[in-house]
Amino acid sequence: MLSLVALLVAGDQIFDGKTLNGWEIVGGGKWTVEAGVLKGQCGKGDEQGVLLYGKPVRDFTAKLQFRISEGNSGFYFRTHPDEKGLMHGIQAEIDATKDDGGFYESYGRNWLSQPKPEAVASYYKPKEWNEMKVEAIGNRVTSWINGVKAAEITDDKQRSEGVCALQIHGGQDVHVMFKDIKIEDLGDSQ
Repeated sequence: MLSLVALLVAGDQIFDGKTLNGWEIVGGGKWTVEAGVLKGQCGKGDEQGVLLYGKPVRDFTAKLQFRISEGNSGFYFRTHPDEKGLMHGIQAEIDATKDDGGFYESYGRNWLSQPKPEAVASYYKPKEWNEMKVEAIGNRVTSWINGVKAAEITDDKQRSEGVCALQIHGGQDVHVMFKDIKIEDLGDSQ
């Protein structure tokens, strides 16, 4: 089992802008910190990689800034890594060209809520900084990109608790950046 080393404090930044302290690199790709920005990248020959943030959460609100110039990424939540480091659970999609804010269940049911291209074009700013907010309370999960609701599901089959992680999708060129990452633990709101 992976070691989970970070401490979740309500509403606190979970990325200090200087180091990867509190995070665990799992899988392929490369994660670095430069000038207050967390950078993830991989090439076509690399396997998927994640940056795992430790303490499990149940009900929460997460906010982060992201900028992706190439490839596919995501914000995993209430997920569970297997012995190979593969994340089993739902992610809020981050992509250079489509589907931003949609919910995809890896190694499970696939798309739970895939946004329409015209909706994504109305709220996503390609190759610029975008703000993502994800809120999970009980079986209801909602995402917003730049203040616009991107997806909402009510799903009794999802995990009610798990860890959070940032993804770089393997098998393709990916260049993604993150900053201002915060998670507010809402306790057990059910």
